[in-house]
Amino acid sequence: MSDDSNQSKNEPAWFCVRTQNRRESFAFDFLKRVDFLEAFWPRIRYCGVGRRKGQWITESLFPGYLFCKFDWRQHARDVTYSPGVSGLIHFGQHYPVIPAEAIRELQEAFGAEQVTNVDHPLKIGDQVLIESGPMRGTEGMVCRILPGRARVALLIEFLGIQTQVEINLDEVQTDRNHRADLFEKPEKTKA
Repeated sequence: MSDDSNQSKNEPAWFCVRTQNRRESFAFDFLKRVDFLEAFWPRIRYCGVGRRKGQWITESLFPGYLFCKFDWRQHARDVTYSPGVSGLIHFGQHYPVIPAEAIRELQEAFGAEQVTNVDHPLKIGDQVLIESGPMRGTEGMVCRILPGRARVALLIEFLGIQTQVEINLDEVQTDRNHRADLFEKPEKTKA
C-alpha cells in the first residue's frame, strides 16, 4: 500500500471501505469491535410494498460500502484484510480521505442506530407495475395515495385511453430509489 498525501500525519481519518458482495453487516459487526478504529454504516429503513407489504426493509445507504476512521499508516492493512472487507477505496496509489464534516453530518442524520426511516414507499409521479389481480402486468403512474385505505390511485392506459384505477398497495411494485429521496428532502425522520 502506498502512502496517501492527505494522510501525512499519523492522525486517524475517515476512509471508504468496500465490502464483499452483500457482506456489509458481517464486515461492520467485525470492524465496530476493533479497538483502533471507528466504523460507520448508514442504512435506510422503509415499509415494503407489493410482495413485501408490511415488512420493514433495511438497506445500506451505499450498498457495498461503509466508513472507517483509523490511522492509515498503522492500520490500513489490518482493515483491508478484515473479514467481510474487499478493500479500501483508492484511485491508483491515492487513498482518499473522507472529510470528517461529511461523516459528522451523516452521523447526525442517521443517529446512534445509524438508520433513518424513509417516508411512504410511493409518491405521486412514481411509475409502478401492477403485479397481481386482473390488471397484472399493467404499468401505471401514481396520481393519488390513499394511505388510510392502503390503496393507491394509478393512471393507466386501458383500451387506448388513459383512465384512473384504485389498486391495493400490496398489488404494485416500484423501482423507486429510496436512497435518492434522502438527499431531496430537507428533513429526515430518525429511527
